[in-house]
Amino acid sequence: MGLEDTIAEAIILALDELGGNPQNAVDSAMDCDSVGQWITQETTKLAIVGGAEMVIPGLHAFTIPTGISYLLHKLGYISWGIGALKGAYIIETEAHSDLRNILALWANNTHFNAEIIEHLPISIEALEWALSADGQQAMPTLLKSQKDETTLRTYHILQDMAEIYVAGDERGYMVVESIAGADKAQHMLDVGKKHVVPIDDEAILTRPLGRKVSARLAAKLASRLGGRVPARFLVGFIPVAGAIVNAFLNAQTLQSMADAAEKYYDRRLRVAHLTGE
Repeated sequence: MGLEDTIAEAIILALDELGGNPQNAVDSAMDCDSVGQWITQETTKLAIVGGAEMVIPGLHAFTIPTGISYLLHKLGYISWGIGALKGAYIIETEAHSDLRNILALWANNTHFNAEIIEHLPISIEALEWALSADGQQAMPTLLKSQKDETTLRTYHILQDMAEIYVAGDERGYMVVESIAGADKAQHMLDVGKKHVVPIDDEAILTRPLGRKVSARLAAKLASRLGGRVPARFLVGFIPVAGAIVNAFLNAQTLQSMADAAEKYYDRRLRVAHLTGE
């Protein structure tokens, strides 16, 4: 593993630790009327924190690390909220991660490229279909279809998520409940218990970030965080200017992550993709 890969993995691990519980982001986002409102709300919060961390020069040793941690937290938080508002089944498990895929797109200058992500996002409607009799009847054929690697891996993960859901996945149940309602979550569970049959499947391998993507991710976040250095320098002369610069950098960083998340969740797997309709 090269230096860029090591740094990229460290960034992802830090985001895993600081991102928090996706359920909190889902619940908060569902109080918003639109994706635009959610993005504006969260970028405003981060901008305020970014400005505040630069206001008192003597406390920079404490406020800047705290501000960076909050920024990393918000990168995951805003992404999961966007997914919830778009009707996606948020996937953050030990094996599979929406956030890792979004980071790959973010590092790719927000350009969507299915070849650099592990899987496509999965809509709640697609999960509901997979839990049904029709879905379970079709899954063995889908799992052996001649699709591209990313799509085929998504099918395998969809079946895996269906099996986990009926096995009593509280995390997944709560995501569906928050986005689609308690009745829908329970209905999907009841249907799934009747129809889901575990399929003997080969191990689903996680696609590691490519070397170029790792290098871009490491460089991108380093440049974003490095912006705090000139902002801190400015504070020594014009405190308000330093605070404004850092607030702007925070908002810009979060907006670019939100753009990547929107690109990602707009490509979510839907029933029409599975049935060919």
